[in-house]
Amino acid sequence: MSGIAQLPTPALILAADHRARAMVTTENWAEFFAALAQALPSCDGILATAQPLDALAAGGHLTALHRTYLSINRTGLAGSVFELDDRLVASVPRAAAEGWSGVKHMTRIDMDDPRTAPALELLGQVLEQAKQAGLDALIEPLGWEGGRIRRDTDAIVLASIIVHDMGAPVIKVPVPAVAPGAERQRAVARVVASVGVPVLFLGGPRTAAGRDAVFDEVRDVMEGGGAGMAMGRTIYQDPDPAEAAGLVRALVHGR
Repeated sequence: MSGIAQLPTPALILAADHRARAMVTTENWAEFFAALAQALPSCDGILATAQPLDALAAGGHLTALHRTYLSINRTGLAGSVFELDDRLVASVPRAAAEGWSGVKHMTRIDMDDPRTAPALELLGQVLEQAKQAGLDALIEPLGWEGGRIRRDTDAIVLASIIVHDMGAPVIKVPVPAVAPGAERQRAVARVVASVGVPVLFLGGPRTAAGRDAVFDEVRDVMEGGGAGMAMGRTIYQDPDPAEAAGLVRALVHGR
């Protein structure tokens, strides 16, 4: 991937591409936008669909220090019968023309669904286009079964290996669903060791467990060798997005 500016690590990336996939985390646009703007100063970058990125740039909330990833495949609406049919809604050329650092692409891998084959073909095309354009590509491979993400370590490792060996330069995966502490740290380390590129771990939905559980998860990821976190709902749905982002950043960056 020579000539492509790689993601500096460790990194905290704000994930803000949920709404376009029918996950209406915050219905009110002004509230959603304000939460993103409050969190961004503590984040190293953002992944989002077209409108949030454009609006944040127009509002002066993105700086030269922010990595910016245009989320390009969003047709697989959450809970739909066509959820695995995840086609492009934007393109690598558009990301390049608009000056974003790269693209974000999600690929779900379901061994029982034939739609996985064209999804992997599409991923290969996106990786090739991103390399030709000199853009980074943040790839989210998800093991998928029965309409749900597989969060066991075996599935996360397998999905990571598949996209890594296809050429993914940065990977974003779930935190393994194992016991917190030493067991989770070992699981994270196993995922990281399975590939040779930075691995970000996604934050998932905001839960009743609160901030302490989130912070414990971040600590385990970083202790296990993760390159950082890609977090959205747990930050921008927090009552104080700026404070939440700042606290997570301190953990990611070892402060």
